Amino acid sequence: MSAALVRALGLQPGAQVTLCAGQRRVSLGVAVGTEWPMGFERAPWPAEAARRTPGAHDGPAPLYVPADVMQRMALPRGRPLIALVDAGNELHVGPFIGIYCQRYTGSSLYGPQTAFFRRLIRLGRMLNMCVYVFEARDVDVAKAVVHGVTWEEGRGWVRMRFPLPHVLYDRGMVDGRVMRVQHWLRRRGVEQFNSWVGSKLWVYRQMARVPALAQYIPETVVLRRTADLASMLRRHGTVYVKAAGGGKGIGIWLVKSDGRGGCSYRYTDARCRIRGGRTRDLSQLVNMLLSRPRRPWLIQPKIDLLRHRGRIFDVRVLVQRDGDGVLRVTGTGARIGRRGSFISNIFGGGDARRLEPLLEETLGLDASGAAAMRREIERIALEVAHLIHRACRRTGHVGELGVDIGIDRHGRLWFFEANSRTGRNVFQMAGMRESARDALRRPMEFALYLSGFSGRPKAAEAV
Repeated sequence: MSAALVRALGLQPGAQVTLCAGQRRVSLGVAVGTEWPMGFERAPWPAEAARRTPGAHDGPAPLYVPADVMQRMALPRGRPLIALVDAGNELHVGPFIGIYCQRYTGSSLYGPQTAFFRRLIRLGRMLNMCVYVFEARDVDVAKAVVHGVTWEEGRGWVRMRFPLPHVLYDRGMVDGRVMRVQHWLRRRGVEQFNSWVGSKLWVYRQMARVPALAQYIPETVVLRRTADLASMLRRHGTVYVKAAGGGKGIGIWLVKSDGRGGCSYRYTDARCRIRGGRTRDLSQLVNMLLSRPRRPWLIQPKIDLLRHRGRIFDVRVLVQRDGDGVLRVTGTGARIGRRGSFISNIFGGGDARRLEPLLEETLGLDASGAAAMRREIERIALEVAHLIHRACRRTGHVGELGVDIGIDRHGRLWFFEANSRTGRNVFQMAGMRESARDALRRPMEFALYLSGFSGRPKAAEAV
């Protein structure tokens, strides 16, 4: 490396250092030079170290490493990284950020998240981070490497070897194998965030223990027998039935009593299309639901939500950790269901608006009153996020949550769900550009914070 880079890293020519990338380590000697030696390759640039020497470089400083070491360390070429030397004379290069998600067949490699991952990888490079996507079977436990996939301009999605990640950002489906791999990575010091937070029922039970939050939970009954549905229909007339582990507005049932022991019903299928029917025997409907794999099913009274020009809407609050590890509200917007629908999900054909104008229109609030209600909604969302983080701490950090809150025609607030696999297109659709930009950046800034390469303490905010 150059003399300027040696000084920037606090090293001495001829010193022995341990080069560290993920779990892989090798002992090397430090030599000063500016030419490309025979048998050496240009390693990922230690861009951050270069900037610490004022005037030394116009750009990142090259670090030359023997070609066989590059291969052994699974270091990718041509990607700017950060180089840091610790008190033990270990030269750490990174950070490597692994996004966990299963791959799909067909042209869209990661389904609806494909474009999102591509943007994260591009952003990672701007922040001198190496970002790749992987699934459980990509982890080579014996060699402690990952055969991940990354995006390269002009080449598209490319598969290559990477060191184990410093940080795992979880955006995939969870099963037994995935949990075992994530546990194996945790034991090797891989920080993780955005793990599955549990079902709607689990979240309700956590909130029920906190009186200040329990008041926002709708009455909820687990569907175990026909009597459960019959009792809720007698009390409320119309109810929602939804899977505790469901999402995206799929498989939501709206059941209305006919007053004679039967009911009419409407539900959303796997593509959020609305189907319907009626039955004279509630047990037929209950048996059909209980035979499906999305159990347990929850019954809640139908809440008379606010409407915008005849279309129901609720509120999405995106809570994320920032580059200092602090949970903050990134943005708050209204999700408006399509006309004739009984759900507000954007996946089901809805759209988005800024919240305050809708509150002024539907509740007759002035600007200050609408802003105060938005702040109250955000306060609830932050409290829920802190609560879930404390309950989930053993599996990692709550890095982001999409919290959905409804407002009825009397202005009362109702908590619906909190989802760690949240989307963020509500802000783009609502024209909230700053929130949309922060929603993309904050996961990478938090990953940089967790990795230890940002110069800040590694532990997340204590709550």
